[in-house]
Amino acid sequence: MGETTIVVGDRKELTYLLSQAAELEHGLMCEYLYASFSLKSTAGPGLRSDQLAAVERWRGMILGIAGQEMLHWAMVQNLLTAVGSAPFVSRPHMPHQARGYPPGVQVRLLPFGEAALQHFVYLERPEGMEGTDAEGFQPAGPPPAPMRPEEIIPRGQDFATVGHLYRSIERGLAHLADKFGEDRLFIGPAFQQADETTFGWPDLRPITDLAGANRAIERIVEQGEGARGDWANAHYGRFLTVLDEYRALRNEDPIFEPAHPVVAAAMRGVEGIEPDVYISDPVTGACSDLCCR
Repeated sequence: MGETTIVVGDRKELTYLLSQAAELEHGLMCEYLYASFSLKSTAGPGLRSDQLAAVERWRGMILGIAGQEMLHWAMVQNLLTAVGSAPFVSRPHMPHQARGYPPGVQVRLLPFGEAALQHFVYLERPEGMEGTDAEGFQPAGPPPAPMRPEEIIPRGQDFATVGHLYRSIERGLAHLADKFGEDRLFIGPAFQQADETTFGWPDLRPITDLAGANRAIERIVEQGEGARGDWANAHYGRFLTVLDEYRALRNEDPIFEPAHPVVAAAMRGVEGIEPDVYISDPVTGACSDLCCR
């Protein structure tokens, strides 16, 4: 099934999509960190000592992927700055579902387990690949109507995968570079962008032209869904491998449970979406408000 065309007719539409990408990278990072922190670190009920090595391997892999999501988030901030916008560091207060996403793209905090891994595989699947999200993830409504080229105000558009969103941004950058010229599109100064000296990531470089923008997007997509047709070492392939290993251990040992029974908790509901558990302790609640907003 063909994927919808995302309209990028002007700079504002481009920065809207880039801000959405930054928000999504932020949310994925939180999902992965939450799952990794839920894993047990010592043997005990549900986790034998001979199974602990697999759990530690999974924890390290997920933390590594979360680190790469942080790199992607920083790259998107450089892209925003490069085209004359400001960095976008906000995200919805969890468990709130962002209204601008397509109904099939949902972000939720889940402990490590089959549902979380299926959800991660679904979100990271390569562009054009069909998939089904984990149980409990129902589309939040119909997909947004396609945006017409004559519309002035940017709004949420439908994308099936993270790769679909980034490829659309890539095409939009090429279109606007052709429309305005690279010197009028990339107007943000390099000295206001992050580079390797800031965080130690060699891939993080100031972006001043279309080649640099394309290089950043290609790196994001390669690490997430994988290079076209080669996803074994990308996030998608690595999560798929962990899912297979997890299922094999559960088949061998039905009481295998590598994660603590954690749930997402919050002080209050947001726009009608209630947390699984309400926090009653005021200090814990203040920390949640500080970290989750």
